[in-house]
Formats: sequence, structure tokens, C-alpha cells
Amino acid sequence: MTNKKKILSIIGTQRKNGIVSTIAKNILKGARDNDHETELINLYDFNIEECIGCWSCSKLGKCFKNDDFEHIFEKVKEAEIIILGTPVYWGNVSGIMKTFFDRHTGYAMYLPPDLDKAHELPTWKKLKVALRAMKKFGPRTDFGQKKFIIIISATIPFKHLMNDIKNTLKSLKIYIRKLKGTIIETLIVTDSLFKFRRKKVGKIIEKAIVIGKKL
Repeated sequence: MTNKKKILSIIGTQRKNGIVSTIAKNILKGARDNDHETELINLYDFNIEECIGCWSCSKLGKCFKNDDFEHIFEKVKEAEIIILGTPVYWGNVSGIMKTFFDRHTGYAMYLPPDLDKAHELPTWKKLKVALRAMKKFGPRTDFGQKKFIIIISATIPFKHLMNDIKNTLKSLKIYIRKLKGTIIETLIVTDSLFKFRRKKVGKIIEKAIVIGKKL
């Protein structure tokens, strides 16, 4: 196959054989059938410390924290297709996934060089700098046109009523937008604790293989 792609799955779940993990693995299985290069990263297998918002990574090119984020971030840059998978926790992505997103701040976002000196200026000049920064502030342009697949899993039907799925999806979409990516597939599994939904879960898992083969 000539059009070999690098496909990276990043999931944030403690359930190594749960729904999110299984769907991600099956997408990658289908992709390997087409000779694509695949890798699965479960963020819980790595040491990723919290971002403190210092922006040193934007200025120095690397975070001062010596953990595993840099290693994973390099894989994000290299991948052409990225699968993001998370369960729903408190109406949002899992904690480790949110921490992972936070650590992208200085890497994936442009920081105007004069913004960190704005606190020394008079109020009216601060406003001027802030307005100029708002126009410039945004995603870097060196990530390429990455494509994303989203996997979300929730266990109970009340997630729909409480907008938990909607909020989780929004968090994932914000990350994708910051990297100027596009979403090509979204797989959402809900009510997975109930027997009458298990057949549907099985169908989504089967669909995952088909999605992988089409990549």
C-alpha cells in the first residue's frame, strides 16, 4: 500500500479492557489491515503532571517539567490521524485527558511576545496590548491538517438529560480546533450498564473495525 498513514490513538481510561479501549483497539485493528502504522497510548500508563500556566514551553520550546508529555506530544505532531477516547466523568473528559490537553497550551497556541510584559504598563496600554493579543492569539500553523476520531463512553442514561455528553464532546472539539484538525468520525456509547444496550455496544465495536479499514 502506497498511502501508508501514521494513526495514533490516545485514550484516558483506567479500564484497559473497557468500551473506550476496545473501540480504539478495533479501529486500529482495521487500520492495520490496510498496512497503516498504528499505536495506542493510554495516558494512565504515563506520568503527565499538571500544567501551571507559566508559558515557559512557548518561550523555551520545551516544558520545564521532566515527565512523559514531551514524548507523547512528539507522536501527536507526527500522526496524520488521531483517535481520542474518554469516558464521561462529571460531564467532561477524564482527569488525565484534561491534564493532557492543558499541557498543550504553550505548544499549540501562539503567545504574542509582549503579552508577558503587559502588567508593567498603564491600564490603557494594557487594554491596547490585550486587544492586539486577542487578534494574534490562536493555534500555531505547524500541525498540518490532522484528522480526528472521537470516542466517548457513558454508563447511564441520565448523561443525556444532564448534557454530560454534550459538554464532553465540546471539550474534545476545543482541543481539535486548537490543532486546526477536522473530525471524521464520532462514536458515542451511552447507557452501557443496561442489558438492552449491550447489543448496540457490540454493533459500535464492529463498526470500529470498518472505520479503521476505511482510513
